[in-house]
Amino acid sequence: MKTKTPLNFLALLFVVTHLLYLTPSKAAEFCSDDYYINVTLANGARWDLCWEQRNREGIILHKVHYTPAAGQRRMVLSSASLAQIHVPYDDNGARYHDISDYGLGGSYMVGLRQTDCPAGKLLKLDNKPVICEQISQSDHGFRYQNEQVNIESLSLFSVSRVGAYHYIPLWRFYADGSIEPAVGATGALQRFNDASAEDRGWLIADNKVGLGHVHNFFWKLDFDLAGSSRNDLIEELNLQQQGEQLVLQVKELATETGRSVNPATARRWLIRDREQKNTEGQALAYEIRLPQSEQQDRGPDSETFTHEDIYFTTFRDCELYASHNPELAGCADSLSGFVNQETLQGADLVVWPSTTFYHMPRAEDAPFMDAHWSYISLTPRDWQARNPLSPSADLSGTDLAQPEPEPEPPITPPVLPPRPPITPPSPVPAQQGGTGSLDYGLLLLLVLASWGMRRRRNRLD
Repeated sequence: MKTKTPLNFLALLFVVTHLLYLTPSKAAEFCSDDYYINVTLANGARWDLCWEQRNREGIILHKVHYTPAAGQRRMVLSSASLAQIHVPYDDNGARYHDISDYGLGGSYMVGLRQTDCPAGKLLKLDNKPVICEQISQSDHGFRYQNEQVNIESLSLFSVSRVGAYHYIPLWRFYADGSIEPAVGATGALQRFNDASAEDRGWLIADNKVGLGHVHNFFWKLDFDLAGSSRNDLIEELNLQQQGEQLVLQVKELATETGRSVNPATARRWLIRDREQKNTEGQALAYEIRLPQSEQQDRGPDSETFTHEDIYFTTFRDCELYASHNPELAGCADSLSGFVNQETLQGADLVVWPSTTFYHMPRAEDAPFMDAHWSYISLTPRDWQARNPLSPSADLSGTDLAQPEPEPEPPITPPVLPPRPPITPPSPVPAQQGGTGSLDYGLLLLLVLASWGMRRRRNRLD
């Protein structure tokens, strides 16, 4: 009996250990269950990530992983958040820095209701619902001939009230690996003046001008492609005109810098992994585009961080906000100071993209304005060797590029009956007499002669 008990205990321990080993853990390795999001979309693609709430940034996402359908799970972002909402007014009466000076978290974060999140799931912080998790669907992931696929996305949003404004930070994670960070701005207008300030806004009511202003949205994206923080590089892509052709020019950015959109060259940027490749040997990358940067708010010399649309820096713990950053541990107060020519090669890269929305108030903004949305685009490039949404065989672009048209049956002209031979008209015989003939002239002379003889006889009688 004494020897059997330890054997039973060991057997039980083996079974429990075996079950724990075989049972997949609900949470990721980076956070607890309460702060872990793990969603598989209809096509089998999966996104999993962690989240936290901070008083200034609001919701921050961590360890963002993407798994394509039947593909490999890889990290895309180590962290992602909004880094500033800068709101300068046209009259220069206010130049707000909403995140660093006020915040999106804490008491500024709005508790959500289930009606705010239809068909979705509310995620709570200390029993306060702060994130809505939803599955959204768009009409077309792609279409080719008779093949058409919708695309799903995991959507995460929160709501923060700062002054009269309500901000809605939104993250969309698509089934094809694309990411769309966005911000909606709604609520009520913040500042007004009388009709004398009409050239610095818009007259929205009698003697009431809604003052024009700008929303500069900045994000902080710490890319760790495939989980490594020090083997990524940044490339800038420009299309240059050469004769009648456009030629792609690719340049690696070697040191910290700020850059701007250039519509003339369709400029965009790549974050590329130096080592990890897809099955075709192409380097894994994400493409960054700023499609809404039709306007740049170039502020005064005290706001040089607005002079570029996107910044690339190395990671430092104290570099938190795009502007009004705490000057601690030798950190500068804004992005323009973060850029100090440090090398980007072999460094943990941080990207600070931005976009600008100019808000010209209108009468329809009262009492509450509709939400206007600003967003940027992060698209996988060569993350896979083919479109993960398509179940069709990969034809390597040959047939897809130039599909052969279906042969059309030859067109046979209709058989018409033969035309009858054309008979030339019979010659018309010459007319005898007529107004131009000699006979008519002689007849006329005879009539005149007869008429003259009758007149003479009448006179003689």
